Amino acid sequence: MKKTEFAFVQEEGDRQLSLDAGKHDDYMLPEFTKEVPVSSRKQESGETVSQEYDWKESKSECIRVKRIDFRKGEDDLQNFYRVAARDGADSICFKHNDSTYILRKTVKEIAMALYNAYGKIRGAVENIVGFMRTALGNDYVISKVEHESWAFDKRIAKANVHFTDVDTLDRAGKSRLVEMITEKIAELHATNLIIGRFTLNNILLGRDDMLFTDLRKLRVSRRRAFVIDEFKSVLQYLFAIGLATKEDVYCSIAYYAAQNEEGCREWYSDRTGKKASDQLDIVGRIEEDVYS
Repeated sequence: MKKTEFAFVQEEGDRQLSLDAGKHDDYMLPEFTKEVPVSSRKQESGETVSQEYDWKESKSECIRVKRIDFRKGEDDLQNFYRVAARDGADSICFKHNDSTYILRKTVKEIAMALYNAYGKIRGAVENIVGFMRTALGNDYVISKVEHESWAFDKRIAKANVHFTDVDTLDRAGKSRLVEMITEKIAELHATNLIIGRFTLNNILLGRDDMLFTDLRKLRVSRRRAFVIDEFKSVLQYLFAIGLATKEDVYCSIAYYAAQNEEGCREWYSDRTGKKASDQLDIVGRIEEDVYS
C-alpha cells in the first residue's frame, strides 16, 4: 500500500456532508457524578476477561456497565465501569485511561459475533476489543482506536478521533482515498464478507492508512458473486458524491478484478449467461453497471 499523508484542515463551521445521517443529538454528559458500583466480579476464560458490576438503583442517564467482556491484554479496560454518555446513544467515542474507544449500540448476538470474528478479518477493519451490556440493558460492541484518526461522522469526533469533511481533501487526496477504499474492500471481500450499506461514516482514516468502522451490518456472503454487487454499489456511491472521477472508477475496477478474479468471473457469468473471454470483458461490464 502506498504511504500517503493527508493534510486535514479543520475550519470553523465545518460542514456536515449531506449524505450523513443529519444532525445528531449530543450524547455526552458532564462529569458530575462519582457514582461507583457496589460490587464487582471478574473471571477469565481462554483469551477473554469478563467483568460484572452491581449498582444501586439510580435515575442517572449515564452509561453504567453491567457486564463487559474484552480480550486479555486490553489492560485499559480493567475497572472500566462508566461512560459520561447517555445510555442508549447509537455511537459513542470516548477516552479511558490512555486509550480511545468507540461504542456502537447493537444486539448481543451481533456484538459477540464481531468480537469472535475479529481475528479472522483483521487488517481491513477497526480493532474490535470487546462487548458490553449496560445497567439499562443496552448492548454495545467496543472498538479501539489505535492512532490519531479522522472520521466523516461527527458522532465519533471525540478524543483521538477528529471530524473532517471530504472538501478538506484536494483532488489527489480524494483519488487516493478512493484507491484505499478499493484496496480495503478487496481485502474484506477476499474473506467473503460484505460490509453492508456503505457510506463515508464507515471510514476511519489515518495519515497513511484507513480502516472500515461501524461493522454492525457485516455479514458473510452466500455466493462469491454477491460481493461484486457491493463493490459496484460502493463505486456508485463514491462517484455520486463527487469523491471518485471516471478515471478513479476504472482504475478501481481494474485493481479489484485482478484481486478477486474468481468472484468477478462468477459475477460476469451470472449477469451475461456466458464466460468472460478476458479480464477486459469483466472490467467493461462492471464499469457499464456502475453508470447505469
